[in-house]
Amino acid sequence: MRYIKKDYGNRQVHLGLMAYCNKGDKFGLLYGVRKAPYDGKEQYYESKLFYFDKETDLEITQNTLVSYLSYDYNGFTAKVDYVYPVSSLVRINDKRSSLRADGVNHDDETWKLINEGIPYFDYEPYRNYCIYYPIIENNICTIWRGLFGCGIYMMKEAHIYEMYKELTNINYLGWPTLDEITNAIIKFQKHIDSINAFDIMETYKIMKIGRYISRPGKDDHYFEELYQSLPYDDKFLAYLLPQKQENIFLDNDAYLSDGYRDGVCILEKETRNAIEKAKAEYSKEKHLAFLINDYYTEVLKKKERSEFLNKSIQDEFCVNEASKFASIFKGKITEKFISLVNDYNKSTEKGPLNI
Repeated sequence: MRYIKKDYGNRQVHLGLMAYCNKGDKFGLLYGVRKAPYDGKEQYYESKLFYFDKETDLEITQNTLVSYLSYDYNGFTAKVDYVYPVSSLVRINDKRSSLRADGVNHDDETWKLINEGIPYFDYEPYRNYCIYYPIIENNICTIWRGLFGCGIYMMKEAHIYEMYKELTNINYLGWPTLDEITNAIIKFQKHIDSINAFDIMETYKIMKIGRYISRPGKDDHYFEELYQSLPYDDKFLAYLLPQKQENIFLDNDAYLSDGYRDGVCILEKETRNAIEKAKAEYSKEKHLAFLINDYYTEVLKKKERSEFLNKSIQDEFCVNEASKFASIFKGKITEKFISLVNDYNKSTEKGPLNI
């Protein structure tokens, strides 16, 4: 098979938001971006409406983040193809361990995807992340790419993908059902009954740690840190006996002759006072109530953050404008509709949209 890699050019993989993709229709509608012609000073993106051919049984929920292949620059057209929900793309970290026939290093898993024509998301922390479309026709594999990442590539779509990635990591599936809440409470109760809270409290320590750093040719340093430590993972016990680390003393002009020494000093009185106070406040009923309250608080945080991210992504794509077109589109492509889309796209050329 012959391999052609398309890193740059007038066709590229982009991100968009689905506006209309219902069963029974032969066409769908999405809102996305295209790369505008380079003006000699900067590269910017423009928000656009696109339509695409689809199988009649394909259905993608409105406001789903999708990837697609489109024409950029002066060859722009409102029709796109190879539309996929981003969530359905294979997500891998290409180790680039072997030189392949396309002249680029790929690991075995990635090379298999390329040769099977399966689109994928290549991502790892601190590196630009790309969507690759390996399209096979007549024994020729053309690999189209969309690049979203840091530095000069930190543009509109990279910002959108960062929000989408956070949204995926939050994994908010809706407010918990009665059964889910009941199971959570049973789990908390079993945990509370299985531990001896007072014994765990006795492992709490408040200590002072001194460190002397010798720097030949420069002033020596001496600093002290205060540590509060509870070697057990329980949110209520951590609330009663908080863990902390802070600098409490620093001498940038230190000498050993000043009496400074490295070492650990347990603050016995402070430790005992904190433990006794925690024991006086503790009860199993309070423990259970705290864990239930924390459970609801975390769910609420996820809900609020998910709603914010969803709205932010939709705002980036002007989803309200896309919805207006979807309401008159109804899965049918006509010359009048294409004319409306083209007129809208021309009217939205408002300049740079870089983040």
